[in-house]
Amino acid sequence: MNYVLPDIPYLKLRFVLTAQEEAWLHPIKGSMLRGAFGHALKRTVCVMGREQVCGACMLRQQCVYTRIFETFIEGDPPPFMHGLKTSPRPFVIEAPDTKQEYKTGDALEFYTTLFGKACELHPYVIFAFAMAAERGLTKRNHRFQLKQVDWMNKKWKLLYDCHTKCLCQMAKPSLLPKNGRMQAPLKLRFMTPTRIKVDKQLTMDFPFRTLVFKMLRRTLEIAHFHVSDAKLDWDFHELLEKADDIKIVEKKLYWDDWTRYSNMQKTTLHIGGFFGEMVLDGNLKPFVQLLRTSEILHVGKGTVFGLGKVRVEGW
Repeated sequence: MNYVLPDIPYLKLRFVLTAQEEAWLHPIKGSMLRGAFGHALKRTVCVMGREQVCGACMLRQQCVYTRIFETFIEGDPPPFMHGLKTSPRPFVIEAPDTKQEYKTGDALEFYTTLFGKACELHPYVIFAFAMAAERGLTKRNHRFQLKQVDWMNKKWKLLYDCHTKCLCQMAKPSLLPKNGRMQAPLKLRFMTPTRIKVDKQLTMDFPFRTLVFKMLRRTLEIAHFHVSDAKLDWDFHELLEKADDIKIVEKKLYWDDWTRYSNMQKTTLHIGGFFGEMVLDGNLKPFVQLLRTSEILHVGKGTVFGLGKVRVEGW
């Protein structure tokens, strides 16, 4: 049996903002950008007013905000999601820039990847980030301006230019890769805090099977909620059994605690996770597509603001 993952269209965008004044930003920016984006998107598209609760809104299935940022589960949920009200969000924000002090004119660069049906909504995403930058980032409302947006299509291409304030073209999504040359042993490098839970506890001590399960679940749930007519196979037990045969021959992981401020909860949250690398050996061919997919989707908790970024070395 060769397990086949569903096709998931994705669109990777690169945003460049310029500071309109001196600013101080937290070195970890994914959560900040996610919050600013969500507030701006809702202000942009909501026609029902601030008093309307999204979960009870008659327009929630058609609303751009709920389709992207607060994706409610309609109907029967897929496996593993019973009791949950919302699905995984169809985007990931990556902000590798750890700079803190910005002078007027300095650039802030970050990336946003959209998945499935969210790809067609990229003009709303661009406009919302532009509005968020103009309104100001952080509680101090440091003003930025959206300078340009590029999209990845084998190479970066200009998509939005601040001088015209128009899209230069309509970006077309790519499909997550299915194949790739692979040579064992293979190294997985965890680039941002990765949060894997086993028995409701965060841990760095897990077998390859657990990592495969987490990757599979994320991939299938993104496809279930955000890809039209996705062909899903929830019977992946045989693939998990094959994962038992893969050996982790080397593991160098370390824990690092990050924090973020939650505007919704009005408190500081700890979002620590592990960094580092592990080396895998064995018959890795059945896992090529899954590993390549997870490079784009990320894995674990907090993926929406950039956690769980994994890179595979050895293709």
